[in-house]
Amino acid sequence: WTMKIIIILSLFSHLFAFAGEYLDVNFSTTHRTSGNPFYLPISVNNEGEIGIFQKSGQSSLIFRPTLQLGLSRGILNYSRPVYFNNFNFYPVQTHLGSIEVKRRRLEVGLGLTALIREKSLIGIIPYKGSMQTVIRHKTPSDERSLTLSMPTELSDLEEWNTNDLGIFQAYGGVSAFGGFNVALSEVVNLSFTLHGQFIVEMEKISKDQIKLTISEEDIKTRRLIIGAFTSNVTFSQLKGKRFSAQFKLNLNNPEHHNIFKDALKGNLKRAQEKLSIKSQNLVWQGNDRFFYFGIPAIIGKIHEKGHFDLSTDGVETELDYRASHNQGILAPIRNHQDFVYQSKDSMILLWTSEMSKTSKVVFDDRFYSKGRVMGVRGFDRELPTDLKFGSVVSQIGLQISKKELAAVKENKIDLIEANLKEKCETEKLSCAKEKNLRKIISTLRNLIKLPWEDMRGELGLLILKEPAIVHAVVKAMKYKKEVYFKFLSENYQSLEGSSPIEI
Repeated sequence: WTMKIIIILSLFSHLFAFAGEYLDVNFSTTHRTSGNPFYLPISVNNEGEIGIFQKSGQSSLIFRPTLQLGLSRGILNYSRPVYFNNFNFYPVQTHLGSIEVKRRRLEVGLGLTALIREKSLIGIIPYKGSMQTVIRHKTPSDERSLTLSMPTELSDLEEWNTNDLGIFQAYGGVSAFGGFNVALSEVVNLSFTLHGQFIVEMEKISKDQIKLTISEEDIKTRRLIIGAFTSNVTFSQLKGKRFSAQFKLNLNNPEHHNIFKDALKGNLKRAQEKLSIKSQNLVWQGNDRFFYFGIPAIIGKIHEKGHFDLSTDGVETELDYRASHNQGILAPIRNHQDFVYQSKDSMILLWTSEMSKTSKVVFDDRFYSKGRVMGVRGFDRELPTDLKFGSVVSQIGLQISKKELAAVKENKIDLIEANLKEKCETEKLSCAKEKNLRKIISTLRNLIKLPWEDMRGELGLLILKEPAIVHAVVKAMKYKKEVYFKFLSENYQSLEGSSPIEI
């Protein structure tokens, strides 16, 4: 449903180098199915009678087929980014080429639900799905696109350009559920799901070199769903583990072609014997909740929030996030994800968006205003009135250290409050209202008294919601901070870099 976060993170500047290999949160986009089970109005009772919208009547048991659907796809194009230390709008430099992102996700499941005396239900549904994302670096821009089909021969990658990337996922599982039937399609049900994934990532890193990553995931989910298939709230508890093996292949080495074939089958024995392999074990547990409304596979919207405890090769970190995104073949691309990635020494805040047919209002709300209210150089310009962005990927990232927050003492809160009030009034934000301002400052005052491990997640989420806090704290503490930004646009020159917060 959205470009894998691992792609986004791999493009980060030196600002986030401290996190290194531990900044791996791509599981957060793959742990959930894209559809929920819903039963069809065709039924068979225990006397063998077939009906549509049939009630049990004298029958104590009715069986209904259960369907699970998910379908999304999209093609986005951007100019290739250049690096700047100051954000601005520039005409596209066509000689640099462009980037094309193609994706597709398909999921289908078919099972059976038993309705008992019209009130209780139990069911089971197996499902399978696939996800493909290919990123093509084109020079010139009218160069042929890559297919979404996964290459089966190493020689297939000879036509790829350097930095081209393909991510191919196959997954499947089975859900068992039971619950209470409120109306024909409105249910409260509790489910348990076993979910497995096989993920292949291919990146051409030079003319002859391919970086291949093979990952296997196993996920166990307990889920409570309240509502109809067109509108529901879901609460989930998840436990998962992933093993990844990464190695490099040479297109000119015949033996590597056989290793490639074996790896795609999940057989890494030959690769381990012949190549240097970098492996990673990721284990996580956590919970999320989300609200969905729409028509499955056609058009829909999801709002979600989650928390995960991560262990990456024994290194413990945490992740809090919130997101919203569209689903379905008729929905425009509107994917927004905000993250608080926390380690023992610091945290990273990320505001990320991916949009098609981007309007000025949406662009300002999801990207430009974030930099402006933090006081980032280059984000203080007025937006041109004739902006037509087309497709846009935008990211803003900020690193905050444990040491910096530990220096924020009680005697600095009044100054922070004054700075925040000034910024909120200047930008005409909701925090300009006295009630909202007091609530923010009260929360901030309470959080800075807590130990780092207890404070960082809630503080990060507060800053994601109110980025003006960043400017208020930096100004009060006289910190020198830089903010990373990425702006990929179809109709303007794409940019990537970092700019200081001006106080």
